[in-house]
Amino acid sequence: MRVSSSRRLDGRSPRACRAVVAALVFAALALLGASALAEPPASGTAAAPRSFDVRFHERVVFSLSAPRAGQSAEGRASAASRALETALDDPEHASAHVEEQPGAVVVYVGKTPVVTLGDADAEAVGGDTSLHVYAAAVASKVDDAVRAERTRSRIAEQVFSFSLLVFSGLMAFLIVRRIGDLATRAREWVRAHPDRIPALKLGTIEVARPLAVRGAVGVALALAHRIAQFTVVYLWLIFALSQFAATRDYTDRLAGFVLVPLSALIERLGAALPLFVVTAIAAVALGVAVRFVELFFGGVARGETRIDWLPRDLAGPTSVLVRAGMVVISIVLAAPLVTGSDDGALSRAGMAALAALGLACTPVLASAAAGVPAVFGRKLKIGDFVEAGGQTGVVREVTLLEIVLEDAVGCELRVPQLRALWHPTRILGSAPMVSVEIVVDAHERPAKVEEVLVGATVATCDRARVDLLSLDVDGARWCVSAVPKYGKGAAALADAIATAIATEGIALGRRSRSS
Repeated sequence: MRVSSSRRLDGRSPRACRAVVAALVFAALALLGASALAEPPASGTAAAPRSFDVRFHERVVFSLSAPRAGQSAEGRASAASRALETALDDPEHASAHVEEQPGAVVVYVGKTPVVTLGDADAEAVGGDTSLHVYAAAVASKVDDAVRAERTRSRIAEQVFSFSLLVFSGLMAFLIVRRIGDLATRAREWVRAHPDRIPALKLGTIEVARPLAVRGAVGVALALAHRIAQFTVVYLWLIFALSQFAATRDYTDRLAGFVLVPLSALIERLGAALPLFVVTAIAAVALGVAVRFVELFFGGVARGETRIDWLPRDLAGPTSVLVRAGMVVISIVLAAPLVTGSDDGALSRAGMAALAALGLACTPVLASAAAGVPAVFGRKLKIGDFVEAGGQTGVVREVTLLEIVLEDAVGCELRVPQLRALWHPTRILGSAPMVSVEIVVDAHERPAKVEEVLVGATVATCDRARVDLLSLDVDGARWCVSAVPKYGKGAAALADAIATAIATEGIALGRRSRSS
């Protein structure tokens, strides 16, 4: 029947047949698509050219797709990228601009050519863009890229410089602290081990004692400590100023302020090196001689060496004078011989030392000059009572420099002869002058009282003077000044005055309240 024939077709069901037909349709469509893709393009169309980016530090500036003058687009893009890298070396104010050439336009950054553009490059952009418009657009992009890169480089450089400044400052601070620690340790070691620093000897002669050597070492350590710290700070300051354009000019000034004089000093020292060696040898010889004199007079002071003309107590002052004279004479006389010039620094130093010595000795020389008349004129005799230089006493010795007196209590007074120029010298004789004041009745006649007082002093004094000091209702005050005979004092004079007024019946008064 008809129904049974529709259920089977070669033993297959209708659903299976439809699946086979669908698979065949899809396979045919796939073959048609593959053949369409494999067909070559029509002769009337052309494939789009490939473009290559011109990069400036990973930033795309513009693209090139057309070859030129035998150079591919890729090569032109690479050359333009390298040219942009080189353009950073141009001055900061250099900008991008274009220059026309026959059939081409060259884009410059400053004096650096970046890329040469032709009509093919403008046509590759598409549209009706002309070569000049395209070149101007490329120049604008190049200028923006260069400016952005310069700004980025400047910011990066400032950040790096500031970071380097902070890091170098920390390093300089640590180095300064380390130098201070080392100097402190060195000084502490010197103080803790004084026996480890020996004396400075030249052969068997001790030029400098250990104490002096330790002092010199301490001074050298202190100077080295400060010089090293100053050097570190100075170098860091120069480095810090050189990191920024605003302070770079001060770097040259600061370097010239210290380095130029230092280099000039080193140059002069190098030129004067032979003279310095000779001077050093002469100084060492002088030091040895001075040390020998010190040891010699030290032995005299200790009694180890005996000299008839020099007592032991004068050995120390004599040593000082002899050593000072050796140094001054060596500077004055040996300096012209060593330097070969009478107008050298050493000669001037010697003359300055002589001038200073002369100024220092002016009071002593003036005292000696003032003492010449007193010594050779023999106006002051040993044992006389005198008033010299404002002091009173018995003359015990007269020298060129001073007058030696003995006061009332037996103390020794040394009056410089120079004081005689300001104070008069009064020679009193064999005894000092004494003064006695007495008050008598106001009703007594002054002439009678004066006669009695003068008579009382004649018998007991060599020289006398009677003065009426005051007269009022309470009494008359008299002063008797005299030089008692035979070394008697004020008590003998007062006893003679009291006896005389009692004999004459002169009544005593009383001192007025006002006096």
